Amino acid sequence: MAEVLLTSEKFVKSVTNISDNVAGKFIQPSIREAQEINLRGILGSCLLDAIKSLVKEGTIGDDGNEMYKDLVDECQYFLAYQTIVELIPKVSYKVGNFGLSKSQDENLYVASVEELARQQYYYQSKADAHCLLLQQWVYDRRASFPELDECDCNRIKANLYSAATCGVFLGGPRGKQIKKGGCCR
Repeated sequence: MAEVLLTSEKFVKSVTNISDNVAGKFIQPSIREAQEINLRGILGSCLLDAIKSLVKEGTIGDDGNEMYKDLVDECQYFLAYQTIVELIPKVSYKVGNFGLSKSQDENLYVASVEELARQQYYYQSKADAHCLLLQQWVYDRRASFPELDECDCNRIKANLYSAATCGVFLGGPRGKQIKKGGCCR
């Protein structure tokens, strides 16, 4: 299956403060990770794969598919900010034959590790805020997406109402426990 990305470099650059000259070879993998790891955790595999199929076929937004187009639109800001979270380490450090390196020019000063962490935290906070809005949007319209069946619903239910990102293990998906046999419908 050809790769389908639900957002573009142009959109990410338009809503964030990254430089227009950041190479696509850094942005594309960051978009892919934001979509395939983070967005998949929110929407579930079935729903994300259905959206990607509709985009690939060019039928997203057609009669009966309007909600899927609306969902893609709702995902844009989350994907943009999560892309930047993934992008920061990629552009800050390079892996070469001699190991990990960072470059420094006489007129350009590389940010410290602490400054990089602060920027990642800033963008992660933005992504989390948009994640919560996306989760609420999907949850309110869950009946419109047949892909959110009981199986997927049980796996992603916690991700439909908690947008917290942290480095502490909270005991499962987002620290929530899901009752057996229950569904989010």
